[in-house]
Order: sequence, then structure tokens, then C-alpha cells
Amino acid sequence: MRGGLHLYLGTAPGVGKTCALLAEGRRLAALGNDVVVGLAEAHDRQDTAAGLDDLEVIPRKPVAHRGARFGEMDVQAILVRHPQTVLVDELAHANAPGSRHDKRWQDVEELLNAGVDVVSALNVQHLQSLSDQVEELTGVPVHETVPDAVADAADRVDVIDLDPESLRRRLTRIYPPGTAEWALAGFFRPGNIAVLHELADQWIREHAHDHATGRGTATVRRDSRIVAALTGEAEGERVLHRAAQLASGTGAELVGVHVRNPSGLKEPDPPWLNGQRRLLAELGGRYAQVAGEDVARTILHFTHAEHASQLVLGASRRSHGYQMLYGSVIDRVVRAAGPVEVHVIPPHRPPRHPLTARLPHLARPLRRSRVPLPVRRTAIGWTLSVLAPPAVTALLLPARGSLGLAGALLCTLLTVVLAALVGGLGPAAMATVTGFLAADFLYTRPYYSLRVDRPIDLVGLFVFAVVGVTVGLLVDSLARRALQQTRAQAEAESLARLVADVLAAGTTTPADVVDTLRRTFDLEGVVLLRQTNGGWQAEAAAGPCPPATPEDAAFTAALAGGRSLALAGGRLSAEDARLLRAFTGQLRIDQETRQLQRIGGGDHEDRHEYSRGGEAAQ
Repeated sequence: MRGGLHLYLGTAPGVGKTCALLAEGRRLAALGNDVVVGLAEAHDRQDTAAGLDDLEVIPRKPVAHRGARFGEMDVQAILVRHPQTVLVDELAHANAPGSRHDKRWQDVEELLNAGVDVVSALNVQHLQSLSDQVEELTGVPVHETVPDAVADAADRVDVIDLDPESLRRRLTRIYPPGTAEWALAGFFRPGNIAVLHELADQWIREHAHDHATGRGTATVRRDSRIVAALTGEAEGERVLHRAAQLASGTGAELVGVHVRNPSGLKEPDPPWLNGQRRLLAELGGRYAQVAGEDVARTILHFTHAEHASQLVLGASRRSHGYQMLYGSVIDRVVRAAGPVEVHVIPPHRPPRHPLTARLPHLARPLRRSRVPLPVRRTAIGWTLSVLAPPAVTALLLPARGSLGLAGALLCTLLTVVLAALVGGLGPAAMATVTGFLAADFLYTRPYYSLRVDRPIDLVGLFVFAVVGVTVGLLVDSLARRALQQTRAQAEAESLARLVADVLAAGTTTPADVVDTLRRTFDLEGVVLLRQTNGGWQAEAAAGPCPPATPEDAAFTAALAGGRSLALAGGRLSAEDARLLRAFTGQLRIDQETRQLQRIGGGDHEDRHEYSRGGEAAQ
């Protein structure tokens, strides 16, 4: 007999799901039930840890991965113990590689199939059908999700909620000093909390759950269908999530359809199709494939044949010119849809990072404009362009007979290069003009006039003008590029220090830090290590090959609290190494400063330098 699932669904991190979970465990134990704690995340909070009193806790199972050790829920020990009820926190958690299952919700499924009742907790943003909406509305990416079918199968769902102001006041008490301000300005903005509350209410209504009594008695109408078009556009997964949300809310069957061009040749499936088919299966949908040259007509014919009431499409990213020449599939579908309700999912705009949200000028795309030269340098360039060419030609005048026009123009070209180096293209062009006039006046017959009698002299002057302008363009470009590179390096180092300051403030988890570093510098592995009596222990790792110790890494940096950041693989240039040193140096300074502030303020509790923040708060 399958066990029952009681789920606490939190509208936001920090509303108190873990406390409610433990309180339910104590209540069941007081009634005589055999209750154990499979896993509970106290996050170093005394009030949460106090909830574990009088409850039996199953020790975590150590899992080794590439020299690091992680503590995960011991499913086998729970099965052997076989209690009546087990408490499992953080249902969306991804287990360390080498665990019994990849996801904690899969551990819970095994316990339920073994007849053990489970009480678990989950944040609304981790529901698979809502994760992309949360990312788009709040700007915070969701990396760990739970299929809606798992939560929908719960025998009871209790929503744990707090109004925005109460939650924000609570966060100021549970977050370490100095980190609450960053969290409140980031993920926990009042608008974000309100959005999460609305999404929780929407999911409860659509999935026929009652806040007080748990499961409702909604009728599932499988005679109704919703069709989602599978395409290679970036919105493909968002289309499936939205279609699954519509289907679950109305009790309809989800059908995904892919239109293949009938070329008559056996062609392999496109790479993106397998991923969308797997997602469709996870969402409980059915896959279908049809052939047709006219995509719009084929999709509508399939929709009508399935007697579907709604069709979900992703907006095209093709240019307006292409659509004018070949037509728009969406426009043709909408015009010929008839009784079918058509939903068009707009293109996904990547959310702004909390850092860029606080720094608006960084959020805007940078225009590739020319780098302005310093005013003083430009003024010197203009002065040289006016005075240097006539001065050079005048100084060479005693050797006019042997030097000739060609030699004078070649020497004058040096002044053009000098003007371009100092003042840029404008002074270079002016130097070309003044050099042209000075050479014509002093070195072409008749002398001391601007008239040119010999064609060869006219050709020489023309070639000088063309070469002067060309050289001026090239030298100006090189000079500005060198200045741009110098400024970019300084700005990058400043930005690295600023990002490190934000990360140290606690709005980002260590896992996000190491994953961002790995992707930014294209590394094989990044790991945050902590020195213990038994050696180095990994607190967060990213990539297939994170180093086990600092000695195994190509780049290491010592952080506060006996921690070390180790990087492996990839090719770090001198510029990359300089950025990393600026980043880790600022991160270490911020951590040490916060440690001194806590000591000076009398806070002697053993807290992590990194606040788990965001999604990890309970």
C-alpha cells in the first residue's frame, strides 16, 4: 500500500515551512505515530533547530564525489527503520552525484512506494510549471524543480504564507547582520513576494487543492485536449510549461505535436526535439508527429482532429523582412483557427541580475562608440597638426635640391603619424592638409606659390594626401583601441570587486558563485573548499572535474574562515588571472570585515560567511 504525502507549499523562502514541518512531526508523535526526521535543514537557526527536540533524526549518508564529501538523506536506513511517517525537508533539492537518486523528490517517491507516509516542504517557485514564470517575473533563475505531478498527487497541501511586510521583518531577524539589506533589495522585494503569493493561489485553484482540507474533488475531463506546438525556438520549453499549466487547470490532456517536412528522406530528429519530448513526458503529456509542408495548416488540421479547444504556440524570432516575404505561421494560424483558442507565448527576455537591477547603467546594452581621447591630449594633437608640418618642411628647405618633393613629403608624413598618435583622426587630417600646402608652397615649381606645373608633382601630392589620411585612420584606431583596452581592464577589475562585494553580502549562494566562475572563464571545475581536521571538504562545486585540494588546482585563492577557492582546467590569460585576483581579494576583504563587525557587535554564534539567501532560506 502506497504511503500518503502531506506537502507544505511555501509562497516564498523564509515563511516558515521547515518549522511547520517539524511542528507537524511533533504533533503526530504526540498522537502515538512512529515519526522520524529523514532530513531537515535548520540553516543554523536556533528556533528551527529547536523543533528537532524529541524527534528521532536519521543520520545523513555521506556521499563522496571527486574528493569532496556531501551529506544526503539515507533512504536505505529509513527503509530499514520503516517508520510510519518520515519528515523530509527541501523536496526540490538535487542530490550529490553518486547518491541513490538524482533528486530528493525521487527519494520521496521510493519511500511512498514502500508504504511510508511522508511530510515534506516545497517553495512555489520550484514547481516545474511555474519556474519559468517566476524567473521572468522576479528576475531570479530557478535551478531545481519538482514535477507538478508529484505535488498534485499529495493527499494534502497546506500553504504557508506571510504578508510581504511580516516576511521582510522576519528576514531581518534570521539573516546574518549585514546581509538582510541585500536580500530585501533583491529577491525579497515586495513585488516579488506578491507575485509568488499569486502564483501559489493560482496553482492551488487550478490543481483542485483546498488550503484547509487538502485534496478537493475536481472532475478530470480527459475528453478535452490542449495542443502545444514543438519547435526549435528558444521559447519551446516555455510553451510546454504554459500548456501544461492550462491543461492541469482545466483537467485537459496535454498533447505536444511536431511538424516534420515530408522530404521523403530519412532524417535524424533535431537535437532540441529529444529534450522537449522528455519535458513533455515529465509534464504528463502525449507526443505526436505529423508531416506537412504548410506548418500552419498542418498544426490546425491536427488540432481539429484531436478536438482540442486550445493551441499554444511560441512567438517567432524571424525578422520582419522574412515574414513579409514568406508569411507568418502565427498570423495564418490565428486567422484560420475558428473555434480554437490560440495562445502565443512571447519571446523570453533574460531577467536582469540583481546586481544590474541595482546598477541601471550596467543593465543597458553598451553601445560600441568611439573611445574619447582626453581633452588635453586632443588639444596638443591639434597644435602639432598646425605647427609641425610647416616647421619640418621649413627645416628641410636647405636640402631642397637634393631632397626633392618626395623626400619632403616622406618626412612630413612622420608629423601626420605623430598627430594621429596624440590627437586622433582630426589632427591627423589637419596635419595632412597643412603638410600638403607647405610642401606645395616650398617644394613644387614655381616655388612659393600653390600652383603645380609638373604632373609628377601633382601625383606625389595626391598620393601623400591619400597615404596621410589612411595612416591617420589606422594610427587613430590603434591608439583608441589601446586606450579602450586599458579602461576596460580597469572597469573589469572594478566590476569584479563590486560583484564580489554583492556576493559576499549574501544574496547569492556559494553554488551560484562557483557555477558563474566556471561558465565565465570556461573552466573544467571550480570548488569552494573548507579546511577541516580530516582535510579539505567541498562546500560547493561546479563542473565535471572540480579539484579535490588546492594543490590540484591551476589557480587558488584563500578566503576568510579557512576557505579556499580552487579552479581547474581551461586556459587563464593574464587578464583573467588579474580579474580573479581582484574578485577573490575583494571577496576576502568583505568576509573578514563582516566577521569583525559580528565580533564587535557581540554576535559569537557560528554562522556561515555565505548566507544561503534566496531560494535556500526556509
